Amino acid sequence: VAYAGLIIISKAALTTGMSYFVLVVYRHVIATVVLGPLAYFLERKTRPSITLYSFFMIFLLALCGTTIQQNLYFAGLKCTSTTFGSALGNAIPAITFLMAVCLRLEKARIKTLAGQAKVLGTMICMIGALVVTLYKGPIIPMFGSFHVHGKLHSHETHNLNKDWIKGALLMMTSYTAWCAWFIFQAKITKIYPAQISLITLMCFSASLQSTVIAFIFERNLAVWALGWNLQLLTVVYAGIVISGAGYCLQMWCINKKGPVFAAMFNPVVLVIVAILSSILLGERLYLG
Repeated sequence: VAYAGLIIISKAALTTGMSYFVLVVYRHVIATVVLGPLAYFLERKTRPSITLYSFFMIFLLALCGTTIQQNLYFAGLKCTSTTFGSALGNAIPAITFLMAVCLRLEKARIKTLAGQAKVLGTMICMIGALVVTLYKGPIIPMFGSFHVHGKLHSHETHNLNKDWIKGALLMMTSYTAWCAWFIFQAKITKIYPAQISLITLMCFSASLQSTVIAFIFERNLAVWALGWNLQLLTVVYAGIVISGAGYCLQMWCINKKGPVFAAMFNPVVLVIVAILSSILLGERLYLG
């Protein structure tokens, strides 16, 4: 539910002209500031000392699952609709499962009923992602829509007609990086088990990485200024709710049930986003 909210407000903020490079930087700076004191006080007796190797691994974790993934995702979101991007996200459980099997973190057990169900589910997820990318069915009429931003619909339609393939490729690449992030987390927590401290270091690393990328690709310094508007709400929500609380919950879930279990609930986001985007953003829903 929290991720669905992020997708909706992020799309609205990007439509108002917000730079996604700046969004990624600010959300991780906020998350670092919020999580830092919690990590210091809650884990000061249990936190292991940071070694060069463990910091390097956390740095790579941030590069893969936050810096690269989020910049690619928001770039893709700017080219497509929220529903389209969420539908492509149905491939996340399948990609995560395939990665986990290849790295021997998960066993397929094809001869068992459970194993066959996993393989079938993987195939359905991948086929569904391909169908969403290649086929657009008839429009589903929705009533009672309230547009948060009046110009969003025409802007979205233009982008969908021109850049939907580019957006799909960007999003699929970002989702692949996100799946690798799920897998990578399962290994990193064994090296550095202090979860809040790990996430704080990851957000700090992502802040540095994203800042460098932002200054390379975003030359307009005016985009760094935020007013008391939707853009400020987006970075605060993304930083506290998603990069702060969301990352902690995800890591806890991965430690308890594994990366595949953590990824399997992502398709629920599609249903929530499809309804909210139609009502709040005025996006068109298609059958397929």
